[in-house]
Amino acid sequence: MKMIIVFVLILTISYVSHAKDAADIAIDAVKSHEKIIHFLKDKSSNDYQVTYQQLELGGICGFVGCNWRQLVSVIITSKSSNNPSKTILVLVEGLTSTIDSKPTVSFVNLKTSLENELIVIN
Repeated sequence: MKMIIVFVLILTISYVSHAKDAADIAIDAVKSHEKIIHFLKDKSSNDYQVTYQQLELGGICGFVGCNWRQLVSVIITSKSSNNPSKTILVLVEGLTSTIDSKPTVSFVNLKTSLENELIVIN
């Protein structure tokens, strides 16, 4: 019985550390994506604040590793008087079983309009 409890504890600890790793990997994948770099190239840090936030969407773990999904938002806020902002949503998916595998990045297109302006990069 003690062996089962230890095994469950080890799985829980590895899942918690995996969630932090997946979040960092997802944000890094979005920051290094060529479309994001191109969009932000003329947004100076003196005029704009860029914030990255992520939301874990879950995943599946099996014998060969885990598949994870994160929704990453890139919020670009102007430092002008009314602080208008623009938001880009990105779905990032990856595998934890291999170190060299790159996560897939796909941009999300919402059908409804939001209060802030939503930017879609094609």
